[in-house]
Parts: sequence; structure tokens; C-alpha cells
Amino acid sequence: MYLIFDFDGTLVDSFSCVVEKFNSMANDFNVSEISREDMAELRHLSSTDLIKYLKVPLYKIPYALHLARKHLKQEMHKLTPFAGIPQLLHNLDEAGFQLGIVTSNSKENVISWLESHQIKHYFNFIHVELGYFGKGRILKKVRQVHKTGNSMYIGDETRDIVAAKQCNMASLAVTWGFNSEKILAQYNPHYIARRPEDILAIGLKHLEI
Repeated sequence: MYLIFDFDGTLVDSFSCVVEKFNSMANDFNVSEISREDMAELRHLSSTDLIKYLKVPLYKIPYALHLARKHLKQEMHKLTPFAGIPQLLHNLDEAGFQLGIVTSNSKENVISWLESHQIKHYFNFIHVELGYFGKGRILKKVRQVHKTGNSMYIGDETRDIVAAKQCNMASLAVTWGFNSEKILAQYNPHYIARRPEDILAIGLKHLEI
């Protein structure tokens, strides 16, 4: 069985860095910067409502993602895995799960980060493709290209849950990333993990279904 991970906010703790980079680009997109007070509130917004709140025009999102990847390149060495993630990956590998990553970050950034934390060898593939609201289409492509078969998508945002459902894939929402458990639960993921170690138990449980 394949467990397919989102990257930012699921494996790597990058929220503060992403906000910092967004603020550095705010003038370019004619939007307001995100304050410390805003950050807590944003976690309770769905992916769609977040874009409305930030007032980023939809046609500018691909360019914004491109710039974010470029800016993050300089910061990847500073970012750390969420506590428990390296041990989780080891345990999943020992249990026989196959692992992949689907992300809008750049492949160079992801590989550099995985190698710096000595966890790249756990992943069978890294699929990179821009698309803030196109993850359902991307996951369908991943299933075809990488022959993932029975699989589960693991992410920290409401759009990750929506994407998994769009391609009839099991969804697992993690609560330590961007979106709060409250808003994630409203999107009815198949599973919710509150700690990284929960993912192994959930994966094993799903195998029994």
C-alpha cells in the first residue's frame, strides 16, 4: 500500500517561513502582509477561504507559487521535520508501506531537504507539480504514472482532503500543520492524525478494510 505525503506542513515545519516569504512578496501582488495576529486565525480557514482572505487573484496563484519555491530555496537548510517524522518514516518502511511525496514545492528543494535529514531513501517517488486547487487532477496522474493502486493521501490542508476524495483515494488529515483540526474535521477526511505515530496505526487499520 502507498502512503503519499504532502510536503510543506506535513513533513516539514515551514509555516512561519512561508508566511515570511509571502510578506516579502506582498507589495508585488498588491496584498496586505500577514500579521502575527492573523496567523492564528488563518489556520481556521479552508483553502478557498484563505485565498479570499488574502485577496490574491486566482490568475496570480501560479506565479506566487513559483516565486515562493524560488525564495524557499535559500531557507530549506533551516527548516526541520516535525517531531517524530523521521522515526515514523522508519517505522512505516519497516512495516512494508511504500511512500511517495506530492508537492508544489520544487524537486530541488525537496530532495535537498530530505537528504540533509537523511530520510530521502524512504521515498519511492517525489512528484512535483504546481497547482493550488488542482491536486485532485495531480493525484490522478500520480496513480497512473507511479501505479500506486491502493493508496492514501496525507496532508495538512482542507484542499488535500478534497483532492483525495476527487480521485477516490483515502484521505488522512494531520493536525500539526497549517489547518486546525476544527476546519479539517468539517471536510470529513477518512482519518485524522494528531501525532505522527498515529499514521502507522491508521495505515495498518486501513489495510484491514
